[in-house]
Amino acid sequence: MDFFEQQHRARRNTTLMVFLFVLAVAAIVLSVNLVAAATWLALAHDTMLSRRASLLGQVPAPVYWSGTLAALGAIAGGSLYRIIELSKGGVAVARMVGARWVKRNSEDQLERRLLNIVEEMAIASGITVPAVFVMDEEQGINAFASGYSPNEAAVTVTRGALEQLNRDELQGVIGHEFSHILNGDMRLNVRLLGVIAGIVLIGSVGRFLMNMGWGGDSDDNRRGGSVRFFLLGLALWLIGWIGVFFGRVIKAAVSREREYLADAASVQFTRNPEGIGGALYKIGRTSGAISNRYAEELSHMYFSASVGKAFLSLLDTHPPIEDRIKRVLGDRGLLFIRSQAKKAGADAAGEGVPEDAVLAAAGDALAAAPAVMGVEWGQRAGDGGITTSSGAVMASVGRPTTLHMDYARRMLQELPESVRQAIGSADGVQAVLLALLVAGGGDARDTQAAMIKRSAGEAVAAQTLALAQALKPLGESGRLPVLDLAIPALRERSQPERKQLLALVKDLIEADRRVSVFEFVLITICRHQFDGEVKGGTPVKYRSVQSVSNQIAIVVSLLIHAGRSRPDRFDGTMTRLGLAGQKLRQPAELGYKEVEAALYELKLLAPLAKPALIKACLAVVMPEGKLSIVQAELMRAICAALDTPLPPILDTLAEETTQ
Repeated sequence: MDFFEQQHRARRNTTLMVFLFVLAVAAIVLSVNLVAAATWLALAHDTMLSRRASLLGQVPAPVYWSGTLAALGAIAGGSLYRIIELSKGGVAVARMVGARWVKRNSEDQLERRLLNIVEEMAIASGITVPAVFVMDEEQGINAFASGYSPNEAAVTVTRGALEQLNRDELQGVIGHEFSHILNGDMRLNVRLLGVIAGIVLIGSVGRFLMNMGWGGDSDDNRRGGSVRFFLLGLALWLIGWIGVFFGRVIKAAVSREREYLADAASVQFTRNPEGIGGALYKIGRTSGAISNRYAEELSHMYFSASVGKAFLSLLDTHPPIEDRIKRVLGDRGLLFIRSQAKKAGADAAGEGVPEDAVLAAAGDALAAAPAVMGVEWGQRAGDGGITTSSGAVMASVGRPTTLHMDYARRMLQELPESVRQAIGSADGVQAVLLALLVAGGGDARDTQAAMIKRSAGEAVAAQTLALAQALKPLGESGRLPVLDLAIPALRERSQPERKQLLALVKDLIEADRRVSVFEFVLITICRHQFDGEVKGGTPVKYRSVQSVSNQIAIVVSLLIHAGRSRPDRFDGTMTRLGLAGQKLRQPAELGYKEVEAALYELKLLAPLAKPALIKACLAVVMPEGKLSIVQAELMRAICAALDTPLPPILDTLAEETTQ
């Protein structure tokens, strides 16, 4: 199942979620009406009732209507409140559980290790680096990813995961979470939070009324009213368990199989099954439990079970730990880690070593075991271009490999210290972004420096020029990874600050009265990242490429002119897409606004319609299996605008995907 099929499956699961939600609402409304009817009957005088008719049939219709409207209002209100609360995406979920944002300049060694792993995986995946959070009060081993799209995601881990897992194990856990990020699972998870908030609200109202009744007045005349409040609250609290039950059913229905898929994706990502296997084993021996009050509500999002097992195994949001380990390592792998734990325990028995240390030793031995698959490290092509195939590139979408991880690791190692420090500071990260745009010299460079000085101040201008020199050794291929590293800090800035920065970026681009391909790439990614707020993800508006033929013609024309390709490739490409009759746009017709508008509409394509478009774009830029770094950057910008994570295009990619 490729990336686009996973996206389609995630949306299909949304349909299942809605169906189960409707069943839950119906059950709750029916139960509330029964309570409303019983309350009316309890208060009714004998003279109001007839012994010849059924009791429920004598309840006035307004009572049922009131019960129905009250239940629907509570469910809708609870869901709407939570959806609005989480509308800002992944960061909002992390903050809801009280997690702390880990800044890039953190001096904590465990946090720096976590940041490094997340940065490596983000660069390897072709997405901007997610915001990283830590739940300091949680000692269980757990983690979750949240957000509506890969480019505004957040990754949250517990303090227990930081302290008890070695690097390979933590990398396995983060690889699992990146699978959820890349496959669209996060969007479904966040929407599920909104749905469940509504159906469990009735129980919360019941608890409130029970508390009112329990603390009622001691006066005899008022005690009866307090008892009624308590009994009504008790009934609503019991009804609330219907919401909890259906919440578990919904979460279990959409999450269990995804956990197996994410485990497998982590192994493919890291080529180290022992990493995630060791993490799962430690969780099985200790715990992944969460004490936070949102543990049940977010149980479907965590790496492992955050609450106790359900009374029915079918309601568990996660598969059994042993089953997950067997799928990752096989029976022999499970026996191996058990033997390592026993050996470590026997060696430590006479020395009084705590069990946590024994488990850590077992995990370290596991990480030191030989990997089941080896790989040759790939090399990035030089200025002559990149040699690969469109099939290999398509296979890498949402499926980064060890080659991509190695590339990301080398990029981070080669990053100049001055750039690394600048990305970790509020003013410095702005200078890094501007440095990516500063021209190599001449009048344009002086003009740009003057613009920066007027808009951001002399200190930022001086730092920008210094960073521009520091970035030169990275070459063209290092520009996008630096941008990916800078984006999270830039997104922390307020909306007015982001608008001001985008305006300055636009002015710098126009300083030399031309727009290079990289400048187009940079401003496209920046606009996609922080020009506006997250509003619940991207809807599907178009089901086929035929619905957006004009927009596709604009993008294909852009690729033809940017890559200096033969104009006749346009007709062939459009014909293969079933869009014959479109005309090649001339450069004068390809202004930034026109291209931006086209990309926005193409973003609304259904997941299964996007592969044909991306394949067509690749056929234009690499007809002989070669493309330049500039063309690769342009493809990255187009894919980013389509919410399609494209890893760095490596010249050994075709060889690796055939292994």
